[in-house]
Amino acid sequence: MTAFPMLRSAHRTKFQSTFALAGCRPFAMTDTHLIDYEGRYEYWEDGVAWELREPGPKHEWPRSRLVELIGDIAKMRGVPIALLGTTGLQERDARGTRLRAVQADELVCLDWRYGLPDVFVVGELPLPDVVFEVDLTTDVRDRKLDVYSAWGIPELWVEVPDADMPGKRKSSGLTILLFDDGTFRESAESAAVPTLSAREIHAALNEPSMSATTVETVRRVGGIMGRRTGTGPEDDPFLGVERRLSRREGRRQGHHEGHREGRREGRRDERISMLEGLLVARGIDITPTLRAEADRIAALPRDRILRAALDSTDADDFLCRTAGRTSR
Repeated sequence: MTAFPMLRSAHRTKFQSTFALAGCRPFAMTDTHLIDYEGRYEYWEDGVAWELREPGPKHEWPRSRLVELIGDIAKMRGVPIALLGTTGLQERDARGTRLRAVQADELVCLDWRYGLPDVFVVGELPLPDVVFEVDLTTDVRDRKLDVYSAWGIPELWVEVPDADMPGKRKSSGLTILLFDDGTFRESAESAAVPTLSAREIHAALNEPSMSATTVETVRRVGGIMGRRTGTGPEDDPFLGVERRLSRREGRRQGHHEGHREGRREGRRDERISMLEGLLVARGIDITPTLRAEADRIAALPRDRILRAALDSTDADDFLCRTAGRTSR
């Protein structure tokens, strides 16, 4: 496994457990229990874990929408993007003792080649490209933001959903935070997912189903990412098959349409040829005006064309009869 630099010594200092996380309830959990714990927690340190006090669909919905958004961008890119859910991030000391642990709402890894880890041990695996947090009744600033900064998380997305909750802490919107020179700075656009803006992400995470605007966003962003890797939708296993089948169906439909159009053209030419022969046999000249009206006349019922040709005295008379006018 590739080695990654360990944390700076200043970042390995244990925090004092004299804090509270808004929207969460604390419960005792030893280092040993943390290894096998299968539930969800927001943060763990000094034998105390903090879990979300009011979990529910309003908190989980943005995460499910994010999975769909990133998955569709990956399809347009043509290269998978790993979404590793609530996989824990842990900091350990030199002896392997756990110092603190965090579970985010989603971890986004653009080019992940390291299998499926049980946990991310900071310093042993590359950090996720994006850490995603939903702050509905919680507030990432209470504790997690400082920890993410200490670990050097490259990019953090903090979503405050449009949904209303009694304990909602902040105004709705999504904030993109980029790690820069030892601290986070706010950015209007993502660095990991080029040109994708905070406004576009928030809109996509709060709509009931993907809108036309989000579709265009996915196409734009996925296309940009694909051009950087030399890939595209054809390289995605699903979209590649769909596009090939669509082209095949389009060729088949085009062949049938061409066949039908060819038959229509053939009947038209046959009818015009028959008409011209009948008019010439009756001594009626085929004038330029009559030729210009050929398509209109050919579309008329066959009996009406024959009756007009037999009753007409000249080309103008024939045109008047086929147009339903009385000749002069």
